[in-house]
Amino acid sequence: MAAIQEKPSLLEQDRRQLHPLHHPSQSENPIIVERAEGVWLHTTDGRKILDAMAGLWNVNVGYGRTELAEAAYAQMQDLAYTSNFAGMTNLPASELAYKLSGYAYPSLKTTFFTCGGSESNDTAFKTARYFWKREGQPDKVKVISRRESYHGITLATTSATSVPRYHKMFGPLVPNFVYCHAPHPYRYEGDLQDGETVGEAAARDLEETILREGPETVAALIAEPVQGVGGVFVPPDDYFPRVRAICDQYDVLL
Repeated sequence: MAAIQEKPSLLEQDRRQLHPLHHPSQSENPIIVERAEGVWLHTTDGRKILDAMAGLWNVNVGYGRTELAEAAYAQMQDLAYTSNFAGMTNLPASELAYKLSGYAYPSLKTTFFTCGGSESNDTAFKTARYFWKREGQPDKVKVISRRESYHGITLATTSATSVPRYHKMFGPLVPNFVYCHAPHPYRYEGDLQDGETVGEAAARDLEETILREGPETVAALIAEPVQGVGGVFVPPDDYFPRVRAICDQYDVLL
C-alpha cells in the first residue's frame, strides 16, 4: 500500500508514464485510487468515495467480490488462454456461450466474444454489412446512430459517436455513418409536433432519416438502451417499440 506522503511522487510518475485519456490539464491533480470494496473507492490520501457511476457504468456487481476473484484464479490455473481460430474451441467459452443463449432475446442463440465495447460495436458494424451482402443487398452499408451517443474509441466507433468534440483532431471520419435525434425526454432537440410525445417524435425522425438516406443503403441502427454520454437518460416507453417496427419495415438491423 502506498503511503500518503508518497502521493507527489506517484503523481509525477503518473504524468510521465500513464496517459490521462483526456486533456492533461484535467489530470494535474488526479484522485489516486488504491483499492475498492462494494460501492466504495479508497484513495491514497485516506478518503472513502462513493462510486455512484459504477466505474464507467461497468462495475455492475460492486468491487471486491471474492467469488469472482476465486473463479478467475481457478480458471487461470486451468486454462489462461487459447484462441478460437483455425478450428479450435475451448470448454469455458463454449459453456458461457450456452449460458448466455436466450438472455437478450429468446431467439438470440449465438455469442461472439470480444475484449470490450469498442471492439464489440466495430464487430457489429462488420457483421451488419456481411449480413446484407449475404442477403444480396451489398449497398446496405450505412449505420445510423443518435446524436450525443457514444459507441467507442476505434475510428469506426468514433464515427458512430455523434459528439462533435470527440471528433476534433481525429478526422476525417469513416463515411456512411449517419445521425438522427435522440429521444431525450427533457431536452429533445428535434421537431416536436402538436400532440406528439418525445418517443414518437424521435422515432419519426429515425424514419425520416432512413427515407432521406434511402432504405436500400441503410444497414443498421445502433442505439444505447440508456444513453450515457448524452445525459444518462432512459428513453420514453413508447420509443423502442416504434423503433423496432420502423427497423422491421425498412429492413434495418437493430
